[in-house]
Amino acid sequence: MARTKKEIDKDLMYKKLMPSAPRQGNPEGSTREKVDAGGRALSAEDAEEEAQSNRQRPAARREVGVPSLDTQPTVLINVMESIVLEKLDSVLARFKCCKCDRCKKDIVALALNKLPPKYMVLMAGRPTPDIDPQTNAQVLSAMIQAVLAVRAHPRH
Repeated sequence: MARTKKEIDKDLMYKKLMPSAPRQGNPEGSTREKVDAGGRALSAEDAEEEAQSNRQRPAARREVGVPSLDTQPTVLINVMESIVLEKLDSVLARFKCCKCDRCKKDIVALALNKLPPKYMVLMAGRPTPDIDPQTNAQVLSAMIQAVLAVRAHPRH
């Protein structure tokens, strides 16, 4: 029985979409021959080679980055976190809040939850860059709110 172009294209598309799961069974009950991309019949050996080449291979590991720039060690930091930690002692002294470790961590956590994260990649050992006045005001506002909340309800 001659196969129509539509049947050949369906089989070919199925093979391309599902290379690791060959079709099981034959809906027509007759043996079907394998066809290549051009619609020509393949021998059993060629069909076996094509099936092996279509099987999924483990993904090769790819290195990402520019080799000339990757020689210098870099660190990824949240700039907001470093700014909050720098300003913590001055804010605590100004508001006469408890200076125990638990209260400090609560203040930092509350302030950072109110601030948007700003991540930067810096060379190891370099100081964090200065921030603009608007961001500075945001940080101070978040820290004042956090100090007032912790001072009102300390967890110790």
